[in-house]
Amino acid sequence: MHNYKAVIFDYGGVLMSYCKEVPAWTKFEEMYNIRKGDIQKTLFSIFKDHPELDRLLFQGHVTAEDIEEDFLPTYLERKIGVDLPRPFPVLNLWMGPGSKIPFNENMMRVVKNLKSRGMHTSILTNNYKMDKKGLKVRTPVDKKLFDLIVESTVEGKMKPDIEIYEIIQSRIPSSISPCECIFLDDNKDNIRAAQDFGWTAILVDPHNIDQSIIDLERLLKMDLSH
Repeated sequence: MHNYKAVIFDYGGVLMSYCKEVPAWTKFEEMYNIRKGDIQKTLFSIFKDHPELDRLLFQGHVTAEDIEEDFLPTYLERKIGVDLPRPFPVLNLWMGPGSKIPFNENMMRVVKNLKSRGMHTSILTNNYKMDKKGLKVRTPVDKKLFDLIVESTVEGKMKPDIEIYEIIQSRIPSSISPCECIFLDDNKDNIRAAQDFGWTAILVDPHNIDQSIIDLERLLKMDLSH
């Protein structure tokens, strides 16, 4: 019987929605006569076509600003078939300062409820630096809701590498053991690594956030919807 004391959230796909429109992308699609939804679909395919970019971005070796200068618009042009300006700031307008982050409202409500009940809450995210100087906010969220935020681009380590799980566990109060932690992520590899590390893990379907909330409520034996 576990007495869970900490819940660790992924950011993109869990707290932040991948299923809602990004106003900046919709505007670009209208400006450049791009079919609606093609920017998001194409951006999400870039890591499959260029797996090396995954680690370069998420471990802080290159920034969003770097790839927006030429690499990203060139890739989008090839996939979508339209001419684009340089730079093409789709990442900065998505996640940068002033952007309208499409949060999963039900999941954010869960975070608030957990926090109000004294549960330790944290974020473990693979993210990237927005600008070359690394000054812009990387994880736009109400930080008062979280005791701890661990970012891959700061640590130089990323999920599913075991080192980043060790990093966040070392910063969670020592009175909380791995078996008392629940982790929510939308990536199977990250979930598997978390389970190997000793956490209880919930695989989140970004298209069915409410099911993962039900799973979390079942583990914690509490109603988190109000």
